[in-house]
Amino acid sequence: MIFKGLTDSLHKVTDRIEDYGLSMAEYYKLRLFKSAMKGSVSLVNLLVYGSLSLFVLLFLSIGAAFWLGTFFEESYIGFLLIGGFYGVILIFMFIFGRKIIERNMLYKFSGLLYDEDDLDPEVLAEQEIKEYEETLQEEAIRKAENSK
Repeated sequence: MIFKGLTDSLHKVTDRIEDYGLSMAEYYKLRLFKSAMKGSVSLVNLLVYGSLSLFVLLFLSIGAAFWLGTFFEESYIGFLLIGGFYGVILIFMFIFGRKIIERNMLYKFSGLLYDEDDLDPEVLAEQEIKEYEETLQEEAIRKAENSK
């Protein structure tokens, strides 16, 4: 009789551990899916807004090059000036912009992967342990009442 109660308790513990493992696996699958979807949406937004911004910049640059060409009375001078301007910006980006871009990208993507509303796995484990302790206490009370 005592051994049967002990084996039942051990079976319940193993079932709980198994359920906990499955729950954690499902939690991480859902979290991975959520992160992947946020990343894909961000990538699509970046591609759409980036391509539209490039078209705007292209036409503004062409317009500025023609305007500068009429100002200097030779159209190729306008294009050379605009090209030189973008070359200077590129050099500054190589020298000063790398760390700024890396910092902003890390901040942005860490925000995508980590949500403030997500529960920490430690907190989930503590909640699971509390629930298990409560069921053990309830079981002990029921056994005590049944033995009277």
